[in-house]
Amino acid sequence: MPIEVDAAHRLDEIAAATIEVARERGVRAVTIRAVAERLGGSTAVVTNYVPSRADLMVNALRHAEREWAREADALLSDVQGFERLSVLARWMCSTVDDDEVMRRLLMEIVAAGSAAGCEAEQVRELARAQREELRGVVAEAGVPAPDVAADVLHLLFRGYWLSALEDPEGWPAERGAKAAQAAVEMLRGGASAEATSGGASGS
Repeated sequence: MPIEVDAAHRLDEIAAATIEVARERGVRAVTIRAVAERLGGSTAVVTNYVPSRADLMVNALRHAEREWAREADALLSDVQGFERLSVLARWMCSTVDDDEVMRRLLMEIVAAGSAAGCEAEQVRELARAQREELRGVVAEAGVPAPDVAADVLHLLFRGYWLSALEDPEGWPAERGAKAAQAAVEMLRGGASAEATSGGASGS
């Protein structure tokens, strides 16, 4: 009888192996064969669950998203309002563990464009979901025009990720966090200005 394998567990194993290959040999080295070798089996060990190279990378990104969500929940569990936004922004503009590897995987899919097919759309959906979650934190912080503010921060975060890949020495985590903090302080200034303006017009 065939051995039953939990699909979610296998996908997590494939994701971990994908990240290991990318970390050790570079993103271009990520192939179904390389990941299967890392898992110690034939390519069928991978293709039974992940049919293409692009799917490999998307699976790794989804795995990372779940890890990031757990980290964010732990980081933000004791903070509310504007401080919650401030903490989140600094964290988003930092680089720890396999962040660089995951950003390179993301850029690989984005660079493929339409050639990545439905996998590229899955990446866009992940980005849209991140932006919507960010919008909720911005609104909770009381920032005016939360849609625009969320767009600004979304672009800031993704710009930092690319800058950190282009020039990792020039964009260390400390510089990214400082830029993020400056951005949210400017947003808070906008909130203060609106409150002041509202008070003046009502007097």
